[in-house]
Amino acid sequence: MFELGCDPFDLELGGLPRINPATNSFEVESTSAAHDHLTPGTQAPLSETYCQLTVDTETTIGVTDPQQVDLDEILAHQEFGVETYLGTRIELENEPDQTFFFIDSDSRSQPFSDAERTVYDLMAQWITYELEQTQRERELEASNDRLEQFAYAASHDLQEPLRMVTSYLQLLDNRYDDELDEDGEEFLEFAVDGAERMRAMIDGLLEYSRVETRGDTLESVELERVVADVREDLHLSIEEQNAELTVGELPRMLGDASQLRQVVQNVLSNAITDSGEESPRIHIDASRRGQRGVVSVEDNGIGIDLDNQERVFTVFDRLHSRNEYEGTGIGLALCERIVERHGGSIWIDSEPGEGATVSVMLPAA
Repeated sequence: MFELGCDPFDLELGGLPRINPATNSFEVESTSAAHDHLTPGTQAPLSETYCQLTVDTETTIGVTDPQQVDLDEILAHQEFGVETYLGTRIELENEPDQTFFFIDSDSRSQPFSDAERTVYDLMAQWITYELEQTQRERELEASNDRLEQFAYAASHDLQEPLRMVTSYLQLLDNRYDDELDEDGEEFLEFAVDGAERMRAMIDGLLEYSRVETRGDTLESVELERVVADVREDLHLSIEEQNAELTVGELPRMLGDASQLRQVVQNVLSNAITDSGEESPRIHIDASRRGQRGVVSVEDNGIGIDLDNQERVFTVFDRLHSRNEYEGTGIGLALCERIVERHGGSIWIDSEPGEGATVSVMLPAA
């Protein structure tokens, strides 16, 4: 952006300093090129710079003759050698103001034209947008970090009292099972089942919160090996459900092998359990899209209507009751978080009663 401004204005340097009128401070953050005096980190009293003119106005300031505006004695002119200045103030929420300027060590015979000011104002708007975008990204990253810390702390702290509840329920079952009537046994069974489901949900939340902090370095991963390992892990479920699983040729992908294994296992488990009354028929295949690969898991299950296809990626949001299908409601949310960590995307194509295809796009190795 600096270079785009230096050429049309015929000015030698662009800069972006932070300013604070309350403390009379000025500090250069970045410049378009090397300069004898104005380099990143350079500090000066704001009152000794041309940027002081931007404090009390929202308009663009143009100086072509420092003497005409009584600024020929300031540090910026005397020491830094600045003769020409074009700048404006940029306000950011909850951060120090900044100025966006172009300067030159030579004076100009003519003031800046309306056309030049218009071009400059457009550039200043662009810079403001970029700075606001960067600020929002930082705030979002900080918010996500805090959310991860909270989720980890909350789920970790919940485990101990839950272990105690589960232990006492098991103790009741062992000691007083013979003394409980049919209703009492049923109530105790409900309580134990509820505690076990809560434990599974807490474990899932812990896993979800650790995706960013516990992940390994991304490297070339042989997906055929990952699928083969998951297939071995799920062989009992596959046999019990009489599932037919076919696998096409799969590429190598850039990823964290253990996390990609989690994704494959969650998606494949869903395909096996959500098959409805028919025996599951599942096909895993892949295609190439430029520098990325798309792996798809297609099944003949109950399907998902369009309105609910985003809901399945929401933590603890379930489309069916636990009596119909088991699970914590965190599996696909965890998959999405893992895939996003890899810079990829995950989506579902489905219609009710027509099965579903879960696709994951990741960088190819």
